[in-house]
Amino acid sequence: MPNRFNHPLAKQERAQAIYGHDQVLTHRDEREHENIARYFRDIFSKLPHNTQRAYLSDLNEFMLFCSSHGFEGVVDNFEQNESCIKAYVTELCKSPLAYRTIKRRLSALSKLLSIAKYPNPIIRSAYLRDFIRLSLIENKKYSFSYNQAMPLTIELLETINNRVIPDSLLELRDLAIINLMFDALLRADEVIRVCVEHINRKNLSLLVVSSKNDQSGKGQYRYISSSTLSMIDEYIQEANLCPNRHCQRDSHDPRRLTRGILFRRVSNKGHALLPFDESLDFNLTPLLNYSSIYRVWKRMALLAGITENITPHSGRVGGAVSLAEDGATLPELQLAGGWQSPEMPGHYTQQANVKRGGMAKLSEKFKR
Repeated sequence: MPNRFNHPLAKQERAQAIYGHDQVLTHRDEREHENIARYFRDIFSKLPHNTQRAYLSDLNEFMLFCSSHGFEGVVDNFEQNESCIKAYVTELCKSPLAYRTIKRRLSALSKLLSIAKYPNPIIRSAYLRDFIRLSLIENKKYSFSYNQAMPLTIELLETINNRVIPDSLLELRDLAIINLMFDALLRADEVIRVCVEHINRKNLSLLVVSSKNDQSGKGQYRYISSSTLSMIDEYIQEANLCPNRHCQRDSHDPRRLTRGILFRRVSNKGHALLPFDESLDFNLTPLLNYSSIYRVWKRMALLAGITENITPHSGRVGGAVSLAEDGATLPELQLAGGWQSPEMPGHYTQQANVKRGGMAKLSEKFKR
């Protein structure tokens, strides 16, 4: 039975219900309603599923805050919006939420105000901007490290590769996924959109065509190691082999993998790809989603006997940390992970430098 929640129209209806809730936008007139409806029709429905889910979750949290603290929500009044958002920021900074999560929630709220064309103090109020900045600086001290994904370093990745001997198409696919996510520092919503034709074996590169850091839509090139390419080739060869007859699948077989989306859903027994229609739009094809990639990481950790809590973001974080520990410069880190700002790769460099600091050298000298 189809999952109605994942259907584009169902997601849009749900998004409209949350965005249009009276606790978020009050005193709406026909103009605001049309602004919101047009945005969902023309833009929101085309965003990656994970982005849609994040926006909806963030706005739902704001609704809950307003309801529990006696605020109307955002209105067509600058001072009231400023007061409400200031209180919301204060509450967020008391929570254990990470710095980037708080920034994302405020970004979603600012986007909502802009869509509705309501007064937006997040952008226009110097007082509120400074209040947010200073509040987040304090919050940033403890949130950056404590809520960061457990890094999958190069050593931990090699442990998985050495311990896991894949005996099914599912395990071949999963092993290729985590190695590619490490090499190219991919997010979950990027790896599910990788296509066969995006891989350049001659240059050992991958074209990432869907990234939240790529606002221009031109795509970004990332590195792929030879060993990861071998894993991908083995996965494709196994996918195109008919398990019953031990021969190549027919060129018209919808389970054959020669082009288009690389990592596809696998049958329950784990030995064949599910039929896939490349002619359909991304929003209508049975792509893997975040939950699918999350299960990939958990399966690999279990097979390798790893007790660390690794998640889909562990490959990106671990790749960056491993590069920083090996002495990569900030520009090299930014290029490897497609970061536009040096802030996050700079954080990984700082983390890696701890092992090269004075106390680390002193401890090594006295064998501590």
